Amino acid sequence: MTITAGGPPPHDSPPELVLGFLTGGVIGVSLTSFIGGCVVGRPLLLVVGVALPAAHGLALLLSALPRRRREARAVPRTALARVEAREMTRGKPTDVPVRFELSVVPDGAPAFRLALRQDVHVTELADLRPGAVVVVTYPPDRPWKARIVRRPTPEWEARAAAAHPDAAPGPVLRSDAEPGQAGGFLTLLGLLLGVAGALLLLRADLFGPRGSGSLPGLPGWDGFLRLWCAAWGAAALAGFGLSLAGLTKAQRTVRLTGRVVRVRQPRHGGTRRGGISVVVSYRDPVSGEEVTATNDGDGGETITAAWEGREIGVRHPRGRPHARRFSNSPEPPGRGLGAPSCAVVLAYAGLVALAAIEWGWPWALIGAGGPGALHAAVHLPGTVRARSTRLAALAAMDAVPGRVVAVLEDVGVDQEDGHTWTRTTPVVAFTTRAGEAVTAHCTEHLPEREDVYGREVTVHHLPSDPARFTLDPAAERRSEWLDVLVNVLVILVCGAAAAVGAALLRTG
Repeated sequence: MTITAGGPPPHDSPPELVLGFLTGGVIGVSLTSFIGGCVVGRPLLLVVGVALPAAHGLALLLSALPRRRREARAVPRTALARVEAREMTRGKPTDVPVRFELSVVPDGAPAFRLALRQDVHVTELADLRPGAVVVVTYPPDRPWKARIVRRPTPEWEARAAAAHPDAAPGPVLRSDAEPGQAGGFLTLLGLLLGVAGALLLLRADLFGPRGSGSLPGLPGWDGFLRLWCAAWGAAALAGFGLSLAGLTKAQRTVRLTGRVVRVRQPRHGGTRRGGISVVVSYRDPVSGEEVTATNDGDGGETITAAWEGREIGVRHPRGRPHARRFSNSPEPPGRGLGAPSCAVVLAYAGLVALAAIEWGWPWALIGAGGPGALHAAVHLPGTVRARSTRLAALAAMDAVPGRVVAVLEDVGVDQEDGHTWTRTTPVVAFTTRAGEAVTAHCTEHLPEREDVYGREVTVHHLPSDPARFTLDPAAERRSEWLDVLVNVLVILVCGAAAAVGAALLRTG
């Protein structure tokens, strides 16, 4: 692979300038149409205000699909790199934005110089000082998108420890090119022109005799609601059809079972981001080879409990084994019914609103409260059985000694008021009677959470699944009533609403 100097494509290329102008125009026209439709009571304008940005977004998505597919099929390359320089900038108290300059030494390819920015936890800065050898990964056709791997596999970890790469010659490949101002100016210009054009077309309705004086009512909402119901109904039918054809994203996901072969001890004062660091082994069903990977930058579920030999879920899109994601347990095959079910709920909400407009608002109480009470009543027996099962599991738990081996700290700043918050997560280590050494995040029922580092605790865990543990079984038993109580309250509130609506219809 030949690396050329430079970096990502320029931000102010002609296609991007045109796209920014069109995007601004679409935003201006859609917002003005939607607001104008609400004022003058024209459902067609409401539909335009919603459909235009949706169509624009769909067009952008379809035009970018070839590039996205090409980039997704590219297998990331892993290489060693030497830290030549680093520059820290002000950021969050625990996550520091750092600008690194690296000498990247790929296998079988010329070395090159790279500058990148990456957020680093303060406890990891000592391992990323100038002269340190790290592991990086990057797309082969976009090396400026490289990132430092904080949890490399044991093989790459050993190679980094034994390697002494030389500094690569310049020029430096940069990943943080400054965007130009022309794109933002054209987007703003397009927005203003879109607003002006929409107002020009609506001037008779907004500023004519009908629009003068007090605002009119909002007639025509029934037509808008019919379009709403039809659109979401069509979306639901399309989703169910894709599920029957086996074409949903969930059905195109390969789901495997992996096994933890190594657990890395969390660092005291580190971050809980990314979960417990583990090395996972699983067999690729296509090649039949054994694959070893870590959960660095996983993006899936946070692994909150781990021990050697634990089975966890591994999933990746079909044909993209490198885009793997981990989960705390093996996952059954999915059908992708979440999105169409949500579309059914939205269509039903539109029908309830339409019934309330045409037949009277008591129908809104009946339409919303009746199904809600019925749904909660159907699920109440299952909730009671689940509570009984959890209580039986608490009674069958083993009690073993444990110890808080680390306390993780994540500090953030509230964007609204500037308030700084700190979230602490104790990490408990214990050994089951079967000899499994478990490391887990403890987020509930830990009394006196200050100064818990090094404290000896008693851990109650389920023998068949050590990930289900608690330090306070009594508190767990008390909290088991919550789900049942919520179900009962939903039945009472929704049932009362439906009854009030029915009574008002009879008396009216």
